[in-house]
Amino acid sequence: MQVVKMRWWLVLLSYLLVCSMTSHAQQLISMDSSNWQFSGDGVSLEQIDGRQAIKIKTGKAELNNLLLEDGVIEFDLYLSGERAFSYLYFRNESDDEHEEIYFRNHKGNAPDAVQYSPVFQRRSAWQIYHGDLGTASIPLPAQQWIKVKVELAGESMKLWVGDDAKPVLDIDQLGRKPQEGSLAFRGFVPRNSPAEYSAYFSNLKVTKKSSQKSEVNPPVDLPSGQITRWRVSPAFDAPTGPIAQLPELASDSKWEVPVMQSNGSFEFLRSRKIPDGSRHWAVVAQVNLKSDQEQTCALHLGFSDEITLSVNGQTILYQDASYRYSDRRQQGVMHPDQVVAFIPLKKGENLVRAVVADRFGGWGLSGRLESCRGVTQS
Repeated sequence: MQVVKMRWWLVLLSYLLVCSMTSHAQQLISMDSSNWQFSGDGVSLEQIDGRQAIKIKTGKAELNNLLLEDGVIEFDLYLSGERAFSYLYFRNESDDEHEEIYFRNHKGNAPDAVQYSPVFQRRSAWQIYHGDLGTASIPLPAQQWIKVKVELAGESMKLWVGDDAKPVLDIDQLGRKPQEGSLAFRGFVPRNSPAEYSAYFSNLKVTKKSSQKSEVNPPVDLPSGQITRWRVSPAFDAPTGPIAQLPELASDSKWEVPVMQSNGSFEFLRSRKIPDGSRHWAVVAQVNLKSDQEQTCALHLGFSDEITLSVNGQTILYQDASYRYSDRRQQGVMHPDQVVAFIPLKKGENLVRAVVADRFGGWGLSGRLESCRGVTQS
């Protein structure tokens, strides 16, 4: 009887060991048409530099029959050096909802040569995820293979490019909650670019690992005066320019205080559905400030892309920071000190209202009071 029990334990331990090894086994993915679903312009399998690779101009190649939440993704990238963008989609639920890393092929060694961004409602939030949150300067040599390695563990990600031992991106909190999804490569060649392709992708290897459960809401350490109680309306289709006259909004019950990010910002793509067919949309974010005296306070604002600010019904600021590539060029990235508004507060209740509009690249708001005494928010 003891011998039988021992045999069963040995069988069970062997099975668990095999499962553990399988969950961490590296898979080399064949660049074969049966493994991939192609869509878009100029997506094909080709031989280049002695190896089989996926060539993409503007389109996507999605890997079939493999889902990944946590693990390691490795591949090689071959760029032309012309203006184009090359993407890795991961934890991909759909074109509307996923996370991405992309290379600005023509911007090697620029501060944003490589970019991480979450995608919500088919819209990338890259203007919010920059600097330590998602961009890095790296060389992007043309017409040679570049090694790329991504490690996913819960809400964190590390990215290595080339042969450097140190990751170029080391992000503690990704923009989306961990969820199993597919992998895909994508390319985009803008109009007027001479690039004949965005990239060749080859030598894809995937190692699955057990999912890492992280703290749902990590502790937040915010500066004094941070506005944390923005109540936000449903989204509406917005006119161009300052928005002083508001449309009839949904009932008050549909306004809410969205989840605040760990840096004190509010990202509206997460919680506010863009109206169908809208090309320029907005929300109203408002907060009540109760002051124990009449005073003027400095309000530091970060926003993407446009803001119309009013205090007690009086419009005091409009600013447009939207992305422009050519005329009056600007990136439109959001940061907490984009503009400082000096807001007049009366003694008692004050309604501060920010209408935040967007059309591309991220949609958000942050606010911080400075040089204020005896002010509470609700």
